[in-house]
Amino acid sequence: MQCFHCGRAVLETIHKPKSYEIDYYRLHTGHTELDFLVNPKPDAPPLRYLRLTHPIDVFTCVDCYARAEIRQRLDDDINGRRALLDALAQGESLAQHNSKG
Repeated sequence: MQCFHCGRAVLETIHKPKSYEIDYYRLHTGHTELDFLVNPKPDAPPLRYLRLTHPIDVFTCVDCYARAEIRQRLDDDINGRRALLDALAQGESLAQHNSKG
């Protein structure tokens, strides 16, 4: 496993008797599409949501996660404002992606 943002290898969680050490965070994300559910409440509009069509796990090392701009990118992905993977799919290289932060 390696960090999506900087490329360094990430280590598994180390469990100790009274604590643990983590080296990465995992975001379960991927390509989505807008979908709707029938609302069970009478006369209510359908419920809108983003359906995950191609799931991908994005690993972020603790060093990158400490950076506010990385946390903002992850938050933008989670909230549907800007997908991490869409920018890369549209021709933006990982190096270009990283240099913007």
